[in-house]
Amino acid sequence: MSTANPLHENLPSQTGVLPGDAMPVTLPISIQQYADLVDHGHFEGRVGQIELINGRIIRTNPQGPEHADPIDILSEWCIEQAERQFRIRVEKPIVLPSSISVPEPDIAWVKRRSYARQHPGPEDIFLLIEASLTIARFDANEKCEIYARDGVPEYWHINVPRREIRVYRDPQAGTYRTLSTHTADESISPICLPAAVLPIAMLFEDASPL
Repeated sequence: MSTANPLHENLPSQTGVLPGDAMPVTLPISIQQYADLVDHGHFEGRVGQIELINGRIIRTNPQGPEHADPIDILSEWCIEQAERQFRIRVEKPIVLPSSISVPEPDIAWVKRRSYARQHPGPEDIFLLIEASLTIARFDANEKCEIYARDGVPEYWHINVPRREIRVYRDPQAGTYRTLSTHTADESISPICLPAAVLPIAMLFEDASPL
């Protein structure tokens, strides 16, 4: 996710609100406080995605075509591969209590069940995927840290200009112990479904490499 402008207006005065990897906040808010803000319509009409990350409210920029296209291709592939074994959620919230976060990853592989009463938590998640148009500190570092802290077993970070995917696995003590980088001439598979083989080049068929 690419970062954008801070949200200041129409929020409680003690709420910390920042763009993705900007300055430290005054006071973090809880997941419940964030849920209350959402329920009471504080973010209605906002352009861009709203997320709670490490107790901070951030907003990401709307997606451009270079970001949206590989996510469209990948989401179709995920749905085809998952069949009825998993639920594939695209830009929907997940709840990560240990890091006080409610991110909305580009794609999430979760347990196939109803989430009408609550968003998926760490125990429901198999794989999270984010794409960015830069070597984004926010997606590659801060998002990676919160996912590891809450025990998400696998995280893919897609760097669109470089046509590569970083695969993070084996979360332990708040960090991923395994990192591998895969280029467009390679294929990768999620741990939860090894038979699903993704040729990375298919995500970038019409894109120009950096």
